[in-house]
Amino acid sequence: MGVTMKALLLIGACLVSLVVGEEEKAYHGFQVLRVTVDNTEHLRIVRSLEQTNQYDFWSEARIGFTDIMAAPTKVIHLQHELEHFGLEYSVMVEDVQHLIQTEQIYSEAHLEAKKNFRLAYDMDWEDYHSLATIYEYLDYLEENFDDVSTEVIGQSYEKRDTRIISICRGGCGNKPAMWIDGGIHAREWISPATVTYLIKQLTEDMTAENEDLLENLDWYILPVANPDGYEFTRASDRLWRKTRSEYSGNLCKGTDPNRNFGFHWNEGGSSDSSCSEAYHGPEAFSEIETANIRDFLLAHKDNVKFYNNVHSYGQMVLLPYGFAENSKPDVYDDLLSLGNQMADTIASVHGTQFDVDLIPNLVGVASGGTVDWTLGVAGIKYSYGTELRDTGSYGFLLPASQIIATGEENWAMWQFVGRSIVSEFGKKH
Repeated sequence: MGVTMKALLLIGACLVSLVVGEEEKAYHGFQVLRVTVDNTEHLRIVRSLEQTNQYDFWSEARIGFTDIMAAPTKVIHLQHELEHFGLEYSVMVEDVQHLIQTEQIYSEAHLEAKKNFRLAYDMDWEDYHSLATIYEYLDYLEENFDDVSTEVIGQSYEKRDTRIISICRGGCGNKPAMWIDGGIHAREWISPATVTYLIKQLTEDMTAENEDLLENLDWYILPVANPDGYEFTRASDRLWRKTRSEYSGNLCKGTDPNRNFGFHWNEGGSSDSSCSEAYHGPEAFSEIETANIRDFLLAHKDNVKFYNNVHSYGQMVLLPYGFAENSKPDVYDDLLSLGNQMADTIASVHGTQFDVDLIPNLVGVASGGTVDWTLGVAGIKYSYGTELRDTGSYGFLLPASQIIATGEENWAMWQFVGRSIVSEFGKKH
């Protein structure tokens, strides 16, 4: 074959690749298996499967169970591997694409139903929304509520604004502060939806009995911590997790931003492979998105007393530290006490049960995480991760019909936490 023909074929292949890359990724026939992990030998086997990068681990490899998504060409191989090593499994999701299409059909019907109703904004909590719609809602609140201001704390890798909303009565900076962020993992759509539900409660739906939450606290809320990844899930790949950064020499795009924080970075539970969902990046804070969060929190660390990094799924309250087994911080007893009360408050609304424990005990070792850094470096005593609904029936594809209930139970929890923070730290500095 001549050089010219080879060059033409290569160019053609590249063009095809570009076109395919612009199409929405489909998950027809993909299945999610729940694998029972009874002991350390089982855990070793599951982790060796994870290191092949052939499967998408919907939950971390850990004692108990692990959820693994496999392509239709690999499902039978995965089942054979599990059976060969004596690991039990069940099918949690029969066809991932069916859940995605159900989500899309619901969204289209919702849009059709509301097209004749023009409100001041398009945001609601009956569907999942784009970054533009979320930011439009922030604009509306800033224009119409005196307590509200917004700030661009930086731009993402693809030059999207990273926007925080501050809700501070009488100005920010002289009261204990609450920080809540959502959407650090792009595919966890219930996270930004729930965080924006909180924003609505603190503004449009504020009631007289909850005014103390504004009188005595400042609120800093980042609805979408990973804007590039979030928009990519809406346009191209619903199950994308990471950022969208590229580094020379890497085979795959993106870094797991929740493995990129600079406290015990790259010490376990993350990966050197750029193709891994848990890739920690070339260095700590390599991602502009994590650096933007770091800089804002360091500038406000004396006021921020509560940090909540909101994820899905699993229904858990996660306590630092995550970088190693049995790494209890000095404030563990206080963290556990409030964490248990957080779970109790969530359960009191709709009966949704949350587990509470150290990160390694619930989801496995995970170094470079946000809550490790916020406690270990920024010194924010009450630093938590939370994993929202559900426990695996839908996983990352939680129906939009559950947004409001998820918001209600977490709003109750944040009310309780806010008043606990005021009780411990006082109303004003």
